[in-house]
Amino acid sequence: MRLNQIYASMNELGIKSLLVSDPKAISYAIDKMFHVSERFIGLLLQEENAVLFLNQLFPYENNEIEIVRFHDIEDPIALVSDRIDGDELFVDRNLTSGFLLRLMKRQPDLRIREGSFAIDRIRAKKSLEEQEKMRVASRLNDQVMGEVKRRLKLGVRETEIADFIRQRFDEIADGVSFDPIVAFGPATADPHAEATDRVLEAGMPIIIDMGCKKDNYCSDMTRSFCASKPWNQEVYELVREANLAGISAVKPGVKLSEIDAASRKIIEDAGYGEFFIHRLGHGIGQEVHEPFDVSGVSEIIAFEGMCFSIEPGIYLPGIGGVRIEDLVLVTSEGCEVLNAYPKELEIVG
Repeated sequence: MRLNQIYASMNELGIKSLLVSDPKAISYAIDKMFHVSERFIGLLLQEENAVLFLNQLFPYENNEIEIVRFHDIEDPIALVSDRIDGDELFVDRNLTSGFLLRLMKRQPDLRIREGSFAIDRIRAKKSLEEQEKMRVASRLNDQVMGEVKRRLKLGVRETEIADFIRQRFDEIADGVSFDPIVAFGPATADPHAEATDRVLEAGMPIIIDMGCKKDNYCSDMTRSFCASKPWNQEVYELVREANLAGISAVKPGVKLSEIDAASRKIIEDAGYGEFFIHRLGHGIGQEVHEPFDVSGVSEIIAFEGMCFSIEPGIYLPGIGGVRIEDLVLVTSEGCEVLNAYPKELEIVG
């Protein structure tokens, strides 16, 4: 369990009471994942003491923490309210408004503050063991991307490639970390395109965005290809240059917004800024999307051990797009790129 690390983080931030409701954050803290659907789950941390509020439908024993059980006909918020010490409570961003409003009604004078950062910054700093698991997952991604490339033949369907990716990660990993994005032709202009029966034809751009999960850690990588002939060499090279510029900007002490800006400037200066329509990247670890965002509004400063994506893209509506994504691990002097699959333009088919 990582409770001692969280207590230290809370002390440093001056947080005396923290209610964690995100099942994935709770899993990170106590090494147990609960799938409670719409039901309440909460981990109340205060004075270096942990109390887990858990519906009796979910069997669980842990001698190191107190477990407060409740029934569907009981109000868990009343139980939580009775255990809060002091007049200030920090909650995570995942506490739903229904539960929060009930708590505020019971304690109208309780000061509610946002406290996700206390755990987010611990999750973002990967231990040496976590770093190695991230490398392994990314190596598997590199391997399957090479296998995918060999199957990108004229006449193949998006769904066939997506099914192959799922099958391979079921075989060599613990499944996919997210449903793969496989897009041909105009569909590549949609960053979150869903695979269809679209057939690969000569001249089409191709985007493959995929990741696996291995030993509870995720990978994520995107590569773009062209069928039979280059689709738009200028756009491809701009995206590749932007990817490399973002990677070059990564080092401890740099704001994540500055990394986004370094990559985005390449695309904006070439006149394609309006077609780069998303943040540069996102944190990754046990979840494929974790804190912190690599975006133009992020005030978070990069520190050693962080792992996040660098994934610039240009998307021309109705025509096509290009995205190139790598994962980077922040080191003492810069970063380690976890993906080894080539980024030069490859012609398939």
